[in-house]
Amino acid sequence: MIEPPKGTDRPGPGLRTGPPGRHEHIAVLDGVRGVAILLVVAVHVGDITGVVGYEQPGWRMLNTGSIGVPFFFILSGFLLYRPFARAALDGAAFPDVGGYFRRRALRILPAYWLMLPVGFLTSESPEAGDPLIWLEFLTLTHPYDPGRWWEGTSLLMVWSLSVEVCFYLLLPLLAWGMHRSCRGSARRLLAVTSVLAAASVAWSGTLRYAADLSITFYNENLLPRSFVHFALGMALAVMVERPGPAAAWIAASPGLCWTVALCGLVLISTPLTTPLSGPQSPHQYLVAALLTPLVALAAVAPAALASENRFVRVLLGNRLLAGFGLISYGLFLWHMPVLMAWYQLTGRPIFLGDFWTVFAVDLLVSAVLSVLSHDLIERPFQRLGRRAGKPERASDKYRCEQIPGGEAVPDGRSAR
Repeated sequence: MIEPPKGTDRPGPGLRTGPPGRHEHIAVLDGVRGVAILLVVAVHVGDITGVVGYEQPGWRMLNTGSIGVPFFFILSGFLLYRPFARAALDGAAFPDVGGYFRRRALRILPAYWLMLPVGFLTSESPEAGDPLIWLEFLTLTHPYDPGRWWEGTSLLMVWSLSVEVCFYLLLPLLAWGMHRSCRGSARRLLAVTSVLAAASVAWSGTLRYAADLSITFYNENLLPRSFVHFALGMALAVMVERPGPAAAWIAASPGLCWTVALCGLVLISTPLTTPLSGPQSPHQYLVAALLTPLVALAAVAPAALASENRFVRVLLGNRLLAGFGLISYGLFLWHMPVLMAWYQLTGRPIFLGDFWTVFAVDLLVSAVLSVLSHDLIERPFQRLGRRAGKPERASDKYRCEQIPGGEAVPDGRSAR
């Protein structure tokens, strides 16, 4: 557990307290989203082209691209809990929960519902005609159906959106309890987030050792297994609001953090966690459950805590990565339907090893659809969500919101 400073220690180099600079901070977080969504798209293309099964180290590293989802989850915990953490630490009024739910719904559902019929069409599954299945997907409750026919289809990625929504629903209640019991104490808030993170890992590890393998697979796509990442993001929110020595060290050492993350990814790509064939052993599963959150935290923390560091801004705040981050929700929604449609329309066999060709086509077409989704669907509904709410308070001017699959995005107020 990280101990916050006593008194009012001055933040370390590159560490900002209070409201972040609009362009720097959001651009850097967009860069994290950009990296995360490119990793997710790459690993899905790697699956369908078969290269993730190759034994060469480079392709085995590609198989770690699923780490992009924990990136998104950590961003969700950080961005969404930060207003609640600020209120708890400052003794301020609890944030408006009704407005929070309204903004979340309008941010996520319109673009998702627009994609859903295309996702069902390209899934080519008989289940796509079942009204109950449609209801499950419309309400994002499909991961709780043990059938799981959607795995390996164009709707594969939607499980992470369901996990996000579960976190959205739980967060105000959890934050209220922390607000009441930890008011004014960063130490207690960090203790709670540490316990929550440890409980999530312990839950998943215990299931793998004690339960049937099918139960472990069922747990993979539910909130308890992924809550460790949200809890780590919540801890980052507390550290930004009440920076201590650990936060200052991270802010001053982004390169070291990213080196640690890269080394962790290399370990995850080895048989230490990833078997050459067959399912993970319980020991491999536990090592992966411990390593993955730490790698994701080491990768995301510099963007959260060192947004003004020039190295961080150049690496993550550049136009390319920030641009992909800005349309990351659309890329998340559309890359699998586009990928499956490409194979269906061309009659191209899968597992040809043609990763770069398929990746380029999928990314290009999905990016076009994502730009249209962002400009015509997402931003108008974001503006609607703001207009329907109360006048913005000065303390909330810079608030960022989070979107599905972990794709945290600005709430549309930044001038780009």
